[in-house]
Amino acid sequence: MFRGFCGLVRLVFLSVLLVSAAGAHAAAPLHAILAASLPDPPALHARSAILIEARTGAVLFENHADEQIPPASLAKLMTLQIALELIETGRLDPSRRVTPGSDAWARNMPPRSSVMYLGPNQVLTVHQLMQGLVVDSGNDAAVELADQIAGSVSGFADLMNQEAARLGYSAMRFVEPAGVSADNRISAREYADFCRGFIAAHPDAFRDLFSLRDLTYPLPENLINGNTEKPITQSNRNALLGKYEGIDGLKTGYIDEAGYNIAATAERGTMRLIAVMLGIPDVGRVSGAVVRTRESEALLDYGFANFTVLRPAHDEPLPVRVWKGRQRSVLLGPVSDPIVVVPRSREHDIHTRIEQERETMAPVRAGQVLGHVVVQMGGAELTRFPLAAQADVPRGGILRRAVDSVILLFHRN
Repeated sequence: MFRGFCGLVRLVFLSVLLVSAAGAHAAAPLHAILAASLPDPPALHARSAILIEARTGAVLFENHADEQIPPASLAKLMTLQIALELIETGRLDPSRRVTPGSDAWARNMPPRSSVMYLGPNQVLTVHQLMQGLVVDSGNDAAVELADQIAGSVSGFADLMNQEAARLGYSAMRFVEPAGVSADNRISAREYADFCRGFIAAHPDAFRDLFSLRDLTYPLPENLINGNTEKPITQSNRNALLGKYEGIDGLKTGYIDEAGYNIAATAERGTMRLIAVMLGIPDVGRVSGAVVRTRESEALLDYGFANFTVLRPAHDEPLPVRVWKGRQRSVLLGPVSDPIVVVPRSREHDIHTRIEQERETMAPVRAGQVLGHVVVQMGGAELTRFPLAAQADVPRGGILRRAVDSVILLFHRN
């Protein structure tokens, strides 16, 4: 539990404040960051927390972000990730109709489970299972998806861990797909980065699933063999949805061993924030679920109020002279979108300069880095974005190479 930061903790926080888009080299000198004069971040009760900007990965706030904590139902996002990847590669049909196995029936879930009410004599589509996974946070939906994809819960857990390893995460590990086990583990830092990648990789599914305010199941079309169950409508477990400006995801969770968890994301204008808080307790007579909602709002408010995304203007790089090449020069361009996250109070202090090679030797490969856009705040370097050749320049013919060799001989003397 922590209730505000000063001294050394604030120095650590500020030192990691500004991170640039993928492909950029972060510099972020501490004295330049401290000059931003940011207000204190909100007091939180979470054991672990982080706030990042989604496009750049900039860390705007963190505390104990590498502590490993059971994710509870946040594990379901990895379950959904695997299902969506299979759908997008054509190996899983979202319209496929399935009959839930007995291990996925709601009545066979652990006590106090969140469920979508799967049971005998039902049939539903894979897409409906994914809806139940997101909206109802259905443990039963997670088990059935695991069975459909891998044949068993344990087999699916292997897929989850393989995916975590593929993405480069070392703190993530899973033993089942619903998040009911305290043996599952994540860190806030890795999970925020995972959410960032999930949103970028599955934008359509992200919008279609996480925007649902409620879900009714089972429908008449889901009942077979004389089943007469009544439909049950449940609201999305994300209490921020529809109540906080820009919120459109992602996931909440709770188990006794972890406390209350949340991964919340909201978009306003050009900036999307992702807040992950783990291990939120009850506070006095106030439920941790209520604390989770309040403090998610406070952390997102802090981000939107104090930071902004900029695309700093910069001069056009000069063409690079290519010696002994089929063409005499090559144009340069940015490798990635050159955007930065900066304190709102300092956005007018941002300046850029170009550092580049003026000449090079053939062959040149498209994408070869030959310069940088250097971004500064108050004269201190924050980051730099690579500038790369926009085309291949093969070696020229014998005559071109010979002529350039003679020119270079005199040029260098």
